[in-house]
Amino acid sequence: MNPELWQQLPVYRRIEHELKNYIAKRKLKRHDRLPSESQLAAEYGASIGTVRKALNNLEAEKVIYRRHGQGTFVAPRSRRGKILLVSNLEHIYEISHEDFMEFFVGTLSYANTANLAYEPMIVELEDFLENLNDVPMVYPETAGVIFFRGYSNVLRPSAKALQRQNIPFMYYGGNFYPEIEDLCPAVYHNEDAIAALMADYYQERGYRKVAGIVNTKLVTIERSRRFRAEIERRGIAYQEFGMTEDPVKIAGSCEVINCFTDSQAVRLVQTLERECGLRVPDRIAVSGVDYMYPGWLKPELTTINLCHRANGRYAMQVFTDYIESPRKKSFHLDGELKLIRGESC
Repeated sequence: MNPELWQQLPVYRRIEHELKNYIAKRKLKRHDRLPSESQLAAEYGASIGTVRKALNNLEAEKVIYRRHGQGTFVAPRSRRGKILLVSNLEHIYEISHEDFMEFFVGTLSYANTANLAYEPMIVELEDFLENLNDVPMVYPETAGVIFFRGYSNVLRPSAKALQRQNIPFMYYGGNFYPEIEDLCPAVYHNEDAIAALMADYYQERGYRKVAGIVNTKLVTIERSRRFRAEIERRGIAYQEFGMTEDPVKIAGSCEVINCFTDSQAVRLVQTLERECGLRVPDRIAVSGVDYMYPGWLKPELTTINLCHRANGRYAMQVFTDYIESPRKKSFHLDGELKLIRGESC
């Protein structure tokens, strides 16, 4: 914490902070005993009343609990710190299909089942950027930050500000950006592996002509580039089309239309069936990437599941290991992916 900010804190607040650090640095477990009030008063040069005020606040936070005549103990649900999960959009509710929430549930599940001394905390991007230079003050007990996609958010002043405050951070998302390798640890949904999974499936199904729907977004452009390399390596013809081109024309040029997000695939299926009278998959097959529409869409999509929940668990595991490592050796690892074979192709 900034020394000037530290000096402005009341003594009891400093004691609260120091006791949380005491629990963290000694890796105390639930129900471990803490020093007595008189020991704490002597340690911090404070009155018994000031120490009790700090302990009362920590008890209210469920960091500690006290037993009359027995002492003060680490609470069963105490955490050493918070792992801030920063979303890729300014308002979390704008994120389509709750992929961020799936990731959060995964991190929370791992923190609970592994009895971590950390817990994930959702932070909206707008709020995080506004308070970027005072992270320890605004978000007390911050142990690290995970950026969910939104690479530009990592590149903003975020990286330098977090490094200046000695706060480790990690990126989770597509491996589109070579700069990540020199910037921070990462868990990827490997885009080359995504392309290979779908290309293998098309080869298995015997498709010889594939179309790809590409818009101006980096995700679809990069996915199409990787997919073209994989599909042509298997001797399958590939042709790109824009979002505004005639769906009937696209369907007439191929056996399967490869969409690079599920939302794109859903819109296409609805257009083909409702407006063009082409049945999926009888007349033309369609696939996507994300696994964000399991079940309710008919026909159910064939898609690549990015496994956000499983990868949330994995990211929490490797990131907390990284935080606790004396050398903090960086990592760039691939998360889990699955091909979901639906009825759409």
